[in-house]
Amino acid sequence: MKNGIWVIGDVHGEYDKLVQLLDKLPKDAKVCFCGDLIDRGADSAKVIDLIIDNNYLSVLGNHEFMMLDAYDNILTEDYWLFNGGRATLESYAFKEVYLSHYEFLRSLPLFLHFEFEGYKPLVVSHSYIHADWVDKEYKYNTKFNKRILWLHMNDEKFFTRDKEIKNGIFNIFGHTPVPKPIVTDTYAMIDTGAYYVSNKQLGYLSAIHYPSLEVIRVF
Repeated sequence: MKNGIWVIGDVHGEYDKLVQLLDKLPKDAKVCFCGDLIDRGADSAKVIDLIIDNNYLSVLGNHEFMMLDAYDNILTEDYWLFNGGRATLESYAFKEVYLSHYEFLRSLPLFLHFEFEGYKPLVVSHSYIHADWVDKEYKYNTKFNKRILWLHMNDEKFFTRDKEIKNGIFNIFGHTPVPKPIVTDTYAMIDTGAYYVSNKQLGYLSAIHYPSLEVIRVF
């Protein structure tokens, strides 16, 4: 992929921050999102519209999973609403838009794989995928889906250095808020808590370029 790709962390409905961040990227930038486009922030519908209108790429996040599950299973609706879903529902003025976005979110993959000549292949996922990585053709079952969507990488024991080296991929993911992107030779964590307003260390929306690993963020 010529000129690489910019990967953006968890937006969580923070449309204004997303627009600011996109304005800082090259005009012809290839863009991909780590999931959690929705919930908590006030403008989830506008975020999804922007992504659809610009043909940006994204993987599925656990908040998209909760929204889809709540639509299909009323027993899980309260759980989604409690975890930011109410703000998402309130961002929709028309049911038709909500339903079209539902179909878009249902189409999102668990991961995306990109090839770059002279560099490790890039795998974008919502959370850390190294521990469960097989290859780009592997069809993950529900057990692995839950880990890749839900596991918070806030403990060193969850990282698998030997597997990271063996996999030969570079994984960019979000899900676990950190004060600034954490970048190693095998992965980058880029959820910097865009929706936080009272935490002085968080509240940023971040993007990282692969393969250069340049980071841009806005507050």
